Amino acid sequence: MKALDRSVIDYVRAQANSDRYAAYLRNTLLELAAINTAPSQDLKATAQNENALLDLIEREIREISGGAAVSKRVPIDPAIAENGDFARPSYAVDAEGGVPPIEVLYADRANMIVNVPGTQADLPPAAILHGHLDVVSPWHAPRSTGDRVFGRGAADGKAHLALLIAQIKLAFEAAGELGVRPARGFVLHLAADDEFGGNGTRSLVRDARLDGVPVLMLEPTNLSPHFAHCGTVSYRCRLAAGTDPKYTALELFPFVVLELEKLGRAMQKETKAPLFSAKHIQTNHGILGPYGRHAANACDHVAVELIVESNANPQRIIMKLIELMEEALSYYTRLNGDLTRQIDPITGKPKLQQHFDIQYKPAADTQNFLLEVSGRAGRMGAGAACDNAISKAAFLLGSLLRMAPKFPQVPARGILPGEENPMGDVVLEGGQSFGPSHNQADIQERMREAIIKGVQKSCTLRERPFDPSLVEMTFDRFQCDPYVGSSDMAPVQALHAAIRALGEPRPSQTAWSGSCAAGIYHRAGHPVALYGAGQLETCYGDAEYIDIPHLQRALAVTTLATFALISE
Repeated sequence: MKALDRSVIDYVRAQANSDRYAAYLRNTLLELAAINTAPSQDLKATAQNENALLDLIEREIREISGGAAVSKRVPIDPAIAENGDFARPSYAVDAEGGVPPIEVLYADRANMIVNVPGTQADLPPAAILHGHLDVVSPWHAPRSTGDRVFGRGAADGKAHLALLIAQIKLAFEAAGELGVRPARGFVLHLAADDEFGGNGTRSLVRDARLDGVPVLMLEPTNLSPHFAHCGTVSYRCRLAAGTDPKYTALELFPFVVLELEKLGRAMQKETKAPLFSAKHIQTNHGILGPYGRHAANACDHVAVELIVESNANPQRIIMKLIELMEEALSYYTRLNGDLTRQIDPITGKPKLQQHFDIQYKPAADTQNFLLEVSGRAGRMGAGAACDNAISKAAFLLGSLLRMAPKFPQVPARGILPGEENPMGDVVLEGGQSFGPSHNQADIQERMREAIIKGVQKSCTLRERPFDPSLVEMTFDRFQCDPYVGSSDMAPVQALHAAIRALGEPRPSQTAWSGSCAAGIYHRAGHPVALYGAGQLETCYGDAEYIDIPHLQRALAVTTLATFALISE
């Protein structure tokens, strides 16, 4: 790897930090983020939106490069379904847990490859720069306030597409101003379906022409380069009520969640691998019945309807319920922190307004109470920045269920009011992150044991026999092993060279606490480094944002790192 030319360093620094590029990045990001690429069960609409985004990217790249950079849409290879790692995307899952055939799932959808050539067209590209096209639900439109852009994908996904486009613009401008154009070029890999299992990337790595080419993967790493990240085991757990109408499936859920979180805490203590610490090992429950959007997104709202057969004063019942739940909440906040006591620097208000609310709902033959549990959404890996309403609801309902046997004369049950069949099965989805101290098969087996133990505890409490048919755990969603590279790999060295050239301090070396498609490239023989603007803590939340100066700094680093890789 050749040393970076001082004229290139000075030019890239000046342009990336200019008001001109600040405006270009902001405007490009706003255009990209205005297209809703959160996949849904409406596969036709999903394809239309993704193609609208690709149309925009193609037009912009053609304009800024004068046609020299060539973009190509590449259909997702159906052969990836033969790979045992193929992830069945949760947005396409039907009520029975199935997904359409891969040819239907990816009809009219594609990845995009952009070839930015060097002076010698016969030489293979020297670097791959990876970004992704999709975002997670719920989509919300972008807006700009000062130097900050809010919106879905502002930090995770669209910001780095804007950065990659801007990098092509800057590379061609540098070539024109300085006459600097290396013999070898680079390519962009823009992947579909990254957030839901990396299937787009699984298709891209099948191109043998790029075997072994170094990869810079753009992710929200807070301007810190990484050569390792967490693995993830995603799960889907179906809980059944059984045949006795006295019981509902919902009463099993608190004990299952609490056992899974107990397992997660045990794994934190067991983690001893270099680059990984307890903070990298996180348990997340993203979906409970109709609540939640994504298995890897902390759920911010759960509602439970408590149905009580009693003639007692409803306000006295509410007071007793609050007393019991406040005690459980105290234990929950000792373990997970209390966001109602933390001020959000963006809004100046508490990060969470309240933990729960309970209201009386009169009914003909019962006394019903609506319990609404509030949390703070965010991407799995963001840790204490989130507050999972599913976890919190498990603590609160678990406390009530443990007290219920003391009141045998008061029959009560709970349902999820948003379910089509509130007395039917309940589906719980989430994930467990892990480091090299553990492996997927072992974690899956321990998770199965944990959920069975949770259901058994519920059955013991309710004095009912345990039936294995009450619970089913599957692992057919996104799964990935931890990625662990080394600091001497070419893309890592290129990032460090760029950071040194810009006079910035060398960041400490730790694993990234998120998961991504880096491991897919790594298993295919590519050295991979992760880098990007934005903070994991803001991703997937209602106030997802990125600061344009942060994105400008990332533009300078990735442009110089790419120059370092292609200037051998």
